[in-house]
Amino acid sequence: MYKIKIIENKNSLLKHIKITNPLTNLEAIIYPNLGASIQKLNINNVCLIDGISNNEIGLENYKNTFKAAILFPFPNRIENGKYSYEKIDYKLTCNEKPLNNAIHGLVFNKSFNIDNVVQNARSASISLIYNYDGENTDFPFPYQLALNYTFSENNLNLNFKVLNTGKKRFPFGIGWHPYFKVNSIAESILSFDGNEQYQFSNKMIPTNKIPLQFSTPKKMNNLELDDCFITNTPKVSLQTNLYDLGIHFDQTSKQNYIQIYTPSNRKSIAIEPMTCAPNVFNLKDGLLTLKPNKTFNWNISLDYKLKK
Repeated sequence: MYKIKIIENKNSLLKHIKITNPLTNLEAIIYPNLGASIQKLNINNVCLIDGISNNEIGLENYKNTFKAAILFPFPNRIENGKYSYEKIDYKLTCNEKPLNNAIHGLVFNKSFNIDNVVQNARSASISLIYNYDGENTDFPFPYQLALNYTFSENNLNLNFKVLNTGKKRFPFGIGWHPYFKVNSIAESILSFDGNEQYQFSNKMIPTNKIPLQFSTPKKMNNLELDDCFITNTPKVSLQTNLYDLGIHFDQTSKQNYIQIYTPSNRKSIAIEPMTCAPNVFNLKDGLLTLKPNKTFNWNISLDYKLKK
């Protein structure tokens, strides 16, 4: 039986939703006031999602790494925080100060309201909502972002529903920024169907497309990545010595985009499905737009299987 419990904290940022199932030995944690990010997914004491600790150190960790952050209305970076839309210039806050870029969207640190929870023998579902009234001049487009996490046997499903609550069409992209725990990144195997990736400037902004620099399936060995790959199909898989993982997501354009990052400590790997390329408001690759009173849905399915 799945069980959902809301746990308060004197620091409201550390308030969390705990999901458990003693039959499958599942434990997951979602932080509604940290952009509704999932910071824990353990199965039989095997850590899949490498998240933050429930303390001040954890909050600092999230601030620096954006672990499992929801990325909207743009994933990755916007160069110098500048973009133009329908002949109007806008300037986002550059929260990546060393490179002077806006990074990872505008909701990663916002508070979501818990809208609904459902728990039964087969699954648990949590719906969270964030409403934005367009008050900031850097992105003056009102919207509602609704997230739904559904846990079932060997699967986590994450659904995004965007509603344009304003009077004008707006541009956007979506991404998810999970880090997956690995005991040995060198022995892990990465796989996706693609033959192109982006070349980046020294500001980590795409400059052009180049051939894929390795073939997959790829044993990681000493490979270091912070790259965006263009794939033919909207899926990527990771094989580790403890589990196999598959990420499937909805296709929203002719191309699919996956950012992959290997932290310097080599204890995890970030695999980030995205609807678009980095610097999307300027590059336009995969850019989506939403008309007033219209909705957009995007779905990510995370399948996992523990090794025996």
